[in-house]
Amino acid sequence: MKKILCTLFVTTSIWAFTACEQKVELPDNLASFTTTAQGLEGDEASIQIALSRAADAAVPVSIQLTPTLLTYDKEFTTEPAASNNVISATIPAGQSGVTIKVKKKANVFLNGDESLALKITSVGTPLLMGLNTELKLSFAAITSTGSQLTAEGKTAESNYANNVYIDLSANATTLSARKSWNLGFYQGGQFRVILNHSYQTSAAATAKTDITTVTLADTASVLDLNFAPGAEGSLALCDYWDGDLTKTSFAEVSATESQNKVYLVSFEGSKAKNQWYKVKVNRNGEGYKVQFARIGETTIQTIDIPKNADYNFSFLSLETAKLVSAEPRKASWDIQWGYSTSNAGTVPATPYWFQDFISLNYAAGAEAAEILTSATTYEAFGESNLTGLIFLKTRDAIGSKWRNTAPGTTAGIRKDRFYVVKDPAGNYYKVRFISMGLASDGGERGKPVFEYALVKKK
Repeated sequence: MKKILCTLFVTTSIWAFTACEQKVELPDNLASFTTTAQGLEGDEASIQIALSRAADAAVPVSIQLTPTLLTYDKEFTTEPAASNNVISATIPAGQSGVTIKVKKKANVFLNGDESLALKITSVGTPLLMGLNTELKLSFAAITSTGSQLTAEGKTAESNYANNVYIDLSANATTLSARKSWNLGFYQGGQFRVILNHSYQTSAAATAKTDITTVTLADTASVLDLNFAPGAEGSLALCDYWDGDLTKTSFAEVSATESQNKVYLVSFEGSKAKNQWYKVKVNRNGEGYKVQFARIGETTIQTIDIPKNADYNFSFLSLETAKLVSAEPRKASWDIQWGYSTSNAGTVPATPYWFQDFISLNYAAGAEAAEILTSATTYEAFGESNLTGLIFLKTRDAIGSKWRNTAPGTTAGIRKDRFYVVKDPAGNYYKVRFISMGLASDGGERGKPVFEYALVKKK
């Protein structure tokens, strides 16, 4: 009898608890521009409309355009296209924003005082309009005095599906799918090939120089490209995380074709040996000639890659056999957030794959210094504090130092430091990270928030 009463009590209690339980309402999902002012330097600008969280279903958004000293389809166009100066865009299901591109027409001369006002006029249910519903795009480079931005790296696919390039002076972010390319080709004076850090790319040289003779059997002559963090010899399989072009997996491309080895290349989703690629890179005048195929294929594809001094690198997708626009012009970004190879912290140093890495645009001359708040606060830091700072000119000048992922209350943004970034144009900005979605720092993983302010204009 006691068992029956006890069972009845427990069952009744569970029913009572369930009956009292209320459905938790999510906060409003707001649509906003990521900044209120932006400059167009070059031929196009990418303007981000971001949501508080990913949309459950596809949602329409209308944007009103008000040009000043401009006419649509005469001096500029947009993507998506506008009709009667209204853009009808769609935020896809599972995505947390949409990109609007404004493109300057070819062979058009502008004075620099032209501008375009964009205004979010309506959003589909259940979205609501956020605070930043208006943005002014200047058809000339601007030098921002500061702003707050969110790096929209997250998609329905993962928290780090996009690499996010940030141009502090223009208040601009540019999204680039991290898996869109495999190899990058240096556009400066050297002939260098880089691996896609954000796609878990690794490579090793064979002893052969004729790509047609390389077969699956040659995979036995190199270290396993599908290495584990800390694996002996793995550093040689990846590019060094500081960006030093003399420490890449590929040797410098020789002017003598017979000296250029065939390389085996692997990346995320292509770790099985029969999925590796074989690649040979030669010089082609002032550019590159790339031969490539899957390891077991006999048909060799060839693509020529000319050099373009406006960019740090050109990018090739082995999977699509196409050149990819994966990075803004070298003068149009300062730092980049994304997934990357980093230091596993072992001795000797070995690589591992890392979320939330901040890369510096070192190849275009950007520099960065770390400031501890025990020396001076972010608010108090001014131009006079620049004297005596030690600036680094490496890709990992910020790297992983801005946040902590160790379990516990210390996880998240490191509040005891901020950074000073000297952009390629010579402007100095102080940069402070606000949230990244770990522990008590708030925010959302894959959408780090940071603020910055101009310290000294060139």
